Amino acid sequence: MDLTRKQAQDLFEEVVAKRNASKLPFEGDMEKTFRAHCAAVARIAETIAANCSDLDTDKAYIFGLLHDAGRIEDEPRGNTFHGIIGYHYLMEKNLPEIAKISVTHCFYNKDFDISTYPQNREQLLEAKKYLADIEYDDYDRLIQLADVMNDMGKTCSIEYRMDSVGKRYRILPEKIALMVKRLYELKAYFDAKCGKDIYAVLGIKEEK
Repeated sequence: MDLTRKQAQDLFEEVVAKRNASKLPFEGDMEKTFRAHCAAVARIAETIAANCSDLDTDKAYIFGLLHDAGRIEDEPRGNTFHGIIGYHYLMEKNLPEIAKISVTHCFYNKDFDISTYPQNREQLLEAKKYLADIEYDDYDRLIQLADVMNDMGKTCSIEYRMDSVGKRYRILPEKIALMVKRLYELKAYFDAKCGKDIYAVLGIKEEK
C-alpha cells in the first residue's frame, strides 16, 4: 500500500468535504461523531498492531482511518450501503487494499444473511458476491475488531457497541447475540497474537 498517513488524512478530509457538498450532507453532530469514530478506530487498530509482531502500525492506522470512506454518501437517507460505496470510491483512487477493508469490516461472517441488514439490497448482494471470492487476512480481522470497540467516538466493550448497533439498525437480539459470539472469537484470536488481553491494552472494562 503506497499511501502515507498524511495522504490518508487528506483523503479522509476529501470524504468529509464531498459529503458536506452533496445533497445529503452531515447533519447535527454527525460529522463530529464520524470524525471521532474513524480517528478512534485508527488509534485502536494501531495500538493492537503495535502488540503484534507481524502487523504494520502505519497500515493498521490508515485502514482504520479510512474504513468508513463509504460514508461519503448518507446511507439511510440515500438508501445505500457504505461498504460498497466506499469500495468503489477507493478503487477509483487505485487503493484496492483499503477498498477491500471498506467491505470486509462490515461482515464478521462472509456468508451473512442479507435479510438481517436494512441497507440497499442490490449493494448487499454485490458485497456478498465480492466476499465469496476473497479470503480475510489479519488486517481485515483487525479492523473488524477495532471498529466494534468504538461507538461514535467512545471506546467501549463489544457488548456496548453491538447493543448500540442493534438499536440503531433494529437488529433482532438473537442476531446480535450471534455477532457478539463471533466478535469474542475474534478478540480471543488477537489476545493470543498479542499475548495479552486486548481490553487491558486499550483500557476497556468488560460488561458484566
